[in-house]
Amino acid sequence: MPVRKPDALRFLIDQMAARTAQEIHTSELAKLAKLKRETVDQYLDSLMRLSLVTKLSVWTPGESKRVKQPKFHFVDTGISSALRRLNDRSFDIGHSPEALGGLLESFVVGELQRALPMQDEDYRLYHWRSADRREIDVVIDGGHRLVGVEVKAATTVAADDFKHLKWFAHDGPGKGRSTIGIVFYLGQEKLTMGEGNFALPLSTLWAAVDLN
Repeated sequence: MPVRKPDALRFLIDQMAARTAQEIHTSELAKLAKLKRETVDQYLDSLMRLSLVTKLSVWTPGESKRVKQPKFHFVDTGISSALRRLNDRSFDIGHSPEALGGLLESFVVGELQRALPMQDEDYRLYHWRSADRREIDVVIDGGHRLVGVEVKAATTVAADDFKHLKWFAHDGPGKGRSTIGIVFYLGQEKLTMGEGNFALPLSTLWAAVDLN
């Protein structure tokens, strides 16, 4: 697709880097970039084809239609950081802890996507959010089994970090299906939190990933 407004495309790339791991409203981006929504959709499609960004649709149970407002992740978190002028000092205490959270979530999504071809089953990645604002960063759907994934930019975990995962599995749309919950965090210990929930160090993603 020919790019008629390269400056607008660069603006869009900067916006996607700043909004990594967020739900994206293309109408809002179109207004900011002073473009038609159709043009923004075409540019986003081009960025996905170039593997600059990736999209996670909203997970819904069964065969029901998937709703709008996907999450977009910048594939290369290093490039995303550079576009935002972030460096190692940007994540010091008192600076931008929220920036690290989004980048870390996008990093985890990228590692999970790279692991999918090595799995025996056809796993697919989504994100999930309920009407009452319960959220799960990534839902890995393997058909007859589900894996809920949360990402925490901290060196410790607590029972409260699993509240949405547990509700999803026992009272929410995962009820009745084989569902486990994982929180990836910046600590070093592999922890069993009970009821099929686990806290895993970020390094687990490249040391050994097995979703079975």
